[in-house]
Amino acid sequence: MTRTVRGPVSRTPPPGWDEVWLRADGLRLRAWRAPGGRGRAAVLVAHGVGDTLESFTSFGERLRERGHPVLLLDLRGHGGSEGRRTTLGGHESRDVRAALEFLRHDPAGERGAVLAGFSMGGVAALLAAAGRADVRAVVVEAPYDSYRDTIRHHAWLLYRIPGWLPIVPLSVAMAEWLAGFDADEVDAVAAARQVRAPLLAIVDGADERMPEPVVRRIHDAHPGPRRLWVAPGAPHVGASLSPDYWPTVFGFLEENGL
Repeated sequence: MTRTVRGPVSRTPPPGWDEVWLRADGLRLRAWRAPGGRGRAAVLVAHGVGDTLESFTSFGERLRERGHPVLLLDLRGHGGSEGRRTTLGGHESRDVRAALEFLRHDPAGERGAVLAGFSMGGVAALLAAAGRADVRAVVVEAPYDSYRDTIRHHAWLLYRIPGWLPIVPLSVAMAEWLAGFDADEVDAVAAARQVRAPLLAIVDGADERMPEPVVRRIHDAHPGPRRLWVAPGAPHVGASLSPDYWPTVFGFLEENGL
């Protein structure tokens, strides 16, 4: 619940990308930036637990082909960024806000930003986007609804521990103490109600961790415009394997003038 898993990192970004460093809560955060056309909003990409920005270079290239500048971010405690604890999107939303501030002062962000978040990164993106006018759209795949609900869900899914057993809320309380956060504030459904930008919520059709009812709660809370897409048979954060993925994402952006 609070430990991070660091994947291998590349010493240098691939051709066409440059490495930049951001700060959130005193932590140095690694990011890779690539230019695009001046007529498109920048896309800020936030990964899930145990992942790194390297996993999204191909994703970023597809967006660059469409003309979007791209910023790939290592969330705290992951990849090349500093930090020892994860809050599954809570404090990580501050990392996303720091990246938004970077884009706000960078020519790449002159047309605002689209947030693309995956699993934990989707929750961080929703929390960061709440109430912001510079966020032009939010695309999330496999986000969970709230911290407490997802811990209860995973306790049963992974360990067959019923959510009513005291060990579940006690584990949340211990995580709050260790990582210094308030679990009740990590609520993607509540955040979605405050997001002004259009929302595309993607369900991975074969994902037991964040099944359709969980993602739909986030989608239904958003005041709109909004769109829900289920990627048939996709595993967790595997929707991009579907041939309909990019037509869906690009179609959503086109519908909203992006």
